[in-house]
Amino acid sequence: MKIGLIGDSHDNLKNIETALSILTANKVDLILHTGDIISPFSAKLFTKIEIPSYFTFGNNDGEKLFLKEILSSSKNCKLVWPKALIELKGYKIILLHGEDEFLVESLAESNKYDLVAYGHWHKIVNKKVNNTLLINPGELCGYLTGKASLAVIELEKKETEIIEI
Repeated sequence: MKIGLIGDSHDNLKNIETALSILTANKVDLILHTGDIISPFSAKLFTKIEIPSYFTFGNNDGEKLFLKEILSSSKNCKLVWPKALIELKGYKIILLHGEDEFLVESLAESNKYDLVAYGHWHKIVNKKVNNTLLINPGELCGYLTGKASLAVIELEKKETEIIEI
């Protein structure tokens, strides 16, 4: 399974559109967003693509009711907040915003999951803990670090490519 992982898009519409183009070109099976989409108008961009996409809320997401409404209006979008576990094709994935770095490290160390995907810190983390990938794709918005990034994950191979845009 090939997964596109993005997070902390913070209403950067240009970067969201670029990321969706990159992920479509990479023929990902699934997109995960680690939170901080921010506004419903940003969420609408995801409803226009055919790739199944899963979302969690972040600490800066505003208008959560309308975000939930927009995402649930698409057959390809699913909000998994507050439930963080996604089980697909025999894989167990944790998707959360990740305000608590101890928590994400502990989830990875438990070796119960194939992927622990998180955001919040606006910094790239790409490591394997036991047999679990622990990935933070960095910030899609590029506002804090000056680098907009996303990840493409080959779950079968346990490999991750970080792509800067």
